[in-house]
Amino acid sequence: KVVTYIQNNPATLLPPCFWSGRTGNYTAQDVVKVFQGAPRNCRTVGDIAKRAGVADPDATFTYAEWGTLSDAFAKSVSGPVYVLLGKEVGATSVWLTIEKPTLDKSKQSGKVTSIQIWEIQADGSVKRIS
Repeated sequence: KVVTYIQNNPATLLPPCFWSGRTGNYTAQDVVKVFQGAPRNCRTVGDIAKRAGVADPDATFTYAEWGTLSDAFAKSVSGPVYVLLGKEVGATSVWLTIEKPTLDKSKQSGKVTSIQIWEIQADGSVKRIS
């Protein structure tokens, strides 16, 4: 249902926002709620799942299902991409194993025009690092 929504509604994905990891007590999952507001106004795969009719995506999907959704999301986005990372990102995270490689390929092909990487600082603020 969500993958079909992603594939059929590309304009609703933009601009996209990806997140992973943590810095100390600050998780990207929590910080992204503020990060994705103005001036970025970006959408996460969780936001898209809600638009597709899933009331509580965090409680609905398994880790493997999030991987499938994230893969579809990363393959479907275009234009500028925003990424929020903690200083600690797991080696087997969806970001490193699925999203980043897919977005890098889309950037090489020109579909993704830029990938802005922002990092959570020790105080919970964010800083652009690339």
